Amino acid sequence: MYTLSLEIINKCNLNCTYCYLGEKKNTYMSLETAQKAIDIAVHEANKQYDRTLTVYFIGGEPLMAFDTICSAVDYTKKRCREKDLKYQFSTTINGMLVTEQIIDFFAENQFDVKVSLDGKKKVHDLNRKDYAGNGSFHKIMEKLPLLKRYEQESGKQISVASVITSNNYLYFAESFQFLLDLGIKKLESGIDYYCTWSNEQLEGLHVQLKKVFCLYKEHIQKYQEVIFWNIWEQYVKSYLMPCSFYACKAGLTTCYVTTDGGIYTCTEMPEFRIGSVESGLDVPRIREIIYLEDQADMICKECIYIKHCKTRGCQAANYEINHNVYKPIKVNCEVTKWMYHLIPSNLSEKQLEELKEEYERRYVHHGK
Repeated sequence: MYTLSLEIINKCNLNCTYCYLGEKKNTYMSLETAQKAIDIAVHEANKQYDRTLTVYFIGGEPLMAFDTICSAVDYTKKRCREKDLKYQFSTTINGMLVTEQIIDFFAENQFDVKVSLDGKKKVHDLNRKDYAGNGSFHKIMEKLPLLKRYEQESGKQISVASVITSNNYLYFAESFQFLLDLGIKKLESGIDYYCTWSNEQLEGLHVQLKKVFCLYKEHIQKYQEVIFWNIWEQYVKSYLMPCSFYACKAGLTTCYVTTDGGIYTCTEMPEFRIGSVESGLDVPRIREIIYLEDQADMICKECIYIKHCKTRGCQAANYEINHNVYKPIKVNCEVTKWMYHLIPSNLSEKQLEELKEEYERRYVHHGK
């Protein structure tokens, strides 16, 4: 699979305190730029084992450029059909601009939809405010019936993305339970690594993470239903499957295109620019990033999890925070260790072996 992330707009109707974009540029991607990016991605998807292209529309708030999304989807379908490629679409939205028309479009095109919601009003409105300082909780909750209709019509579950940061981490478990009570079946918890975490806060985050895991486990046992929690899923996989230093291979099977047509591995930093829609992909630069020599940071060399750790190899994040591709971000490192303690104490050897066989079948033998 090849994944094209299109920053369709660098503008938002909210002003979230922890937004990874920082100050917005207030720019829109032209349809011409989107089409050129799609052409490049189609060429790359044609090389993939499963011949599948995923186009992920991001922002800012993507729905502020809904017309461009519609046109880009039509163009993607046309180009993929010409090359006999499979295609799929996804987006992350704040939920405030959802309409009946948009829900119909998402359902018709089988979008994977992720909505940002941090928890109850007191938690959500701490960070997700508009430019006048007003919280967005009530407006998003008003749209929940529309999102439920999307689930019914598409047969897909919405994902809910929550950011855990230094001013709301004490509500992590409470917020997780709130989302479960809403009937959310796909929960994505993002630990904010842009903020500074004190040792005391890290200890509190650790306590909350263990509480969240207990809620997750108890819910599955009680209701016997499949609940996706990204943190559990990603760490179980990496715990069982050894990984290379730069495990995600961003730039090789994925790319991120900004509104002006710049192409990056996964985030807009000059050091990780790998081309443009005008000049195409810079293959030598991609190879430099992909095959960068592994030089384990001192903090990693003695770690028992070094061969199963994707955190240390997240070049872009490490460079952005520590200005060193080899130096892992402390909070990410700690979360990895905490999860790797939880996994063997909550899964039997038989369960671990069965999961490992499934991952090997899915990701190794099938070349994915």
